[in-house]
Amino acid sequence: MNAKKMLNKLTHRTEFYLFITFIVLCFVIQFASDGRLFVPNTVVTMLRAMVILGMFALVNLMVVISGGFDLSFPAIAALAYSATVAILLRMSWSTETVWAAFVISGVIGLVLGMLNGFLISYFKLNAMIVTLGTQTLFLGITLGPFQFPEVTSTLPRGLVTFGELYLFEVFNAQGHRATMTAAFIPFVLLAVVVWFVLNRTMFGRSLYAIGGNEASAERAGINVKMTKFILYSLVGFTAGLIGMLRVTMARQSIPMGLIGWDLMVIPAVILGGASIYGGVGTVFGTLTAVALVTVVTNSLLLVGINTYWQDFFYGLVVIVGITVSAVQARRKRI
Repeated sequence: MNAKKMLNKLTHRTEFYLFITFIVLCFVIQFASDGRLFVPNTVVTMLRAMVILGMFALVNLMVVISGGFDLSFPAIAALAYSATVAILLRMSWSTETVWAAFVISGVIGLVLGMLNGFLISYFKLNAMIVTLGTQTLFLGITLGPFQFPEVTSTLPRGLVTFGELYLFEVFNAQGHRATMTAAFIPFVLLAVVVWFVLNRTMFGRSLYAIGGNEASAERAGINVKMTKFILYSLVGFTAGLIGMLRVTMARQSIPMGLIGWDLMVIPAVILGGASIYGGVGTVFGTLTAVALVTVVTNSLLLVGINTYWQDFFYGLVVIVGITVSAVQARRKRI
């Protein structure tokens, strides 16, 4: 009986069908690409491509669960890492820059996130509108008053060395090498932390309650203002850290490098089963959606499709996912 109930519950979740779709798609691509998907080099490349997208998605999952949308995280990350690299270069730091870089970038992101949290929580403003405004503000600061330059060949050596760290390497039949970046470890750790926060802490339960019904959550004794303030502050802090991690992986600091990522990350979170109305979402669903998006957008060449079709297929997948999420949410509300 319990097994039957569990199976019935499982088949009514978006994540279940998304996972099945992901598995089927992988086998279709494997067949269409003459067996070039399930090879070590391709698998490692796919996992590497998931790291930054997945980390941003995990952080934004908590925001969507709370009933909000944060459009400013790419601008926060860009301002944080651009300012940090500029500081390190001005101070002529080289080998000792790694931990200092992450600390500085995280603190800058925290301050910017606190601004979002203050405006959203204490003035009870719409999160999407506020973060759309601060996104423009932070981008303007990056490109306007400070005019942070693109840094490529002069990136501090410590950051380059850190970005070159890898867990293991694989080779294909032609001898081409692919490495599993050490940044995959923080990605896994973040997934574990977010899962624990959402499922085992009062803060996580508060996010679900606020996303489900903010007024009811407040009547139940949840400090909605403080919870939202802490949430958006954490988003800013982690955005700063993730942005710096991407700098080390790419071995360059580009102020415009993350612009538009909100249009990839947030739809991926919704595709993973998080409700556009809040109160629903899981780490498993989000990671499955990220994996699906990564496979779709990185395997077109394997099956002989021009990369110009990438946006088309990604948009199609996202529209279907969001439509399913909206229909399910509406049925639950009726």
